[in-house]
Amino acid sequence: MDFFDEILDKAKVAFDVAVKTTEDVAQTGKKKFNIASLESKLSKDYKALGEVFYNFKKKGELDNEAVDALILAIDDKIAEIETIKEEIRKAKSNRVCANCGAAIDDDIIFCPICGQKLEFTTEE
Repeated sequence: MDFFDEILDKAKVAFDVAVKTTEDVAQTGKKKFNIASLESKLSKDYKALGEVFYNFKKKGELDNEAVDALILAIDDKIAEIETIKEEIRKAKSNRVCANCGAAIDDDIIFCPICGQKLEFTTEE
């Protein structure tokens, strides 16, 4: 009976790892979509800022409030994009132990939970 329990336990761990991997891929996809959306909005902000300065050069009137608001919006989007990119980099730097499903940092050779020697793979 122990043999079948061990097989079931390993199958559960493998299933849990597969589920976690699928969830990680989905989360990364959502984050990349969010970055693309923010970059599109950023482009519109740059365009609006250009129009404000165009009107300033043409009419001699500068809307300082609009300029300040656009610059703040641009800076916020750039910061949010960088935060999301950092989250993606951190998520990619973690591996999962195939034996117990624990999240493992890249520089670890043995799983700190179960002691399993970890395999190194490169993903692009």
